[in-house]
Amino acid sequence: MAYQLNNVCVNYAHQMALNNVSCTIQEGKWISVIGQTGAGKSTFVKVLKGLIPTINGDYLIHQHPVKKDAKGHLKVIPEIGFVFQYPEHQLFETTVYKELAFALKQQGSSRQQITEAISMILPQLGLSEEVLPLAPFQLSGGQKRRVAIASVMMTEPKLLIVDEPTAGLDPVSREALLQLLKKWQQQEKRTIIFVSHKMDDVATYSDEVIVFHEGQLMGQFDTNHLFLDQSSLLEKIGLPLPEPVQFLKLLEELSGQKIEVASCREQDIFEKVKPLWDSRGLLNV
Repeated sequence: MAYQLNNVCVNYAHQMALNNVSCTIQEGKWISVIGQTGAGKSTFVKVLKGLIPTINGDYLIHQHPVKKDAKGHLKVIPEIGFVFQYPEHQLFETTVYKELAFALKQQGSSRQQITEAISMILPQLGLSEEVLPLAPFQLSGGQKRRVAIASVMMTEPKLLIVDEPTAGLDPVSREALLQLLKKWQQQEKRTIIFVSHKMDDVATYSDEVIVFHEGQLMGQFDTNHLFLDQSSLLEKIGLPLPEPVQFLKLLEELSGQKIEVASCREQDIFEKVKPLWDSRGLLNV
């Protein structure tokens, strides 16, 4: 089961936003999308959701072409959830309960079904039932973000697109939100498409990474392979390595030896490099 683009092109006012993009999104993975501003990331995820009605090329979901309307335009795909950047700006109901219930009401769910669904989603996002009667503006920034994301999760999307979901959050709130998303993705066996410019977050949470540059797909990589073995590609298109990987590369240069690590994640790198750093008398922790 997969989402597949074949030779997809998108033009905006005679400017190529996506150029001949082909890729496959397998279900059950956390897939990050990276690239410089204007690289094509936002256009790519909007195509996946069906928010761009006219594209050149083919878009298949589970080996079937996506549905089109009478004019041949792509339809918005309901099984894909989309959390825009600063999603709390989209909160519009007078209470948190009404905000969470809105989508299910539109689908015809009963009050009991809605209440049960809300009771299940709140603990997944670290929220208590005490927030339900509150107006969204009474919540903290991190709570608003989680309510906004919960309102999308309520529809039980097969694939969830999150566009810079941690923008503007403090480090503690950012980490808490990403851990909650990862837990949901793993427990529910769902797919997350994560658009981000924070390479440390990409390295920590991703199974795969899709890289864009000037509208072109530069590749779809295993996360460890990209950051540990393809640093020249990232340098070429002006993207930084995650800080732990930068530290690893520095130590390899200083020691003159290749340091084998289990992954590009911070803890795995630290466990390998600390003995070497200690032996040089440079690290005391």
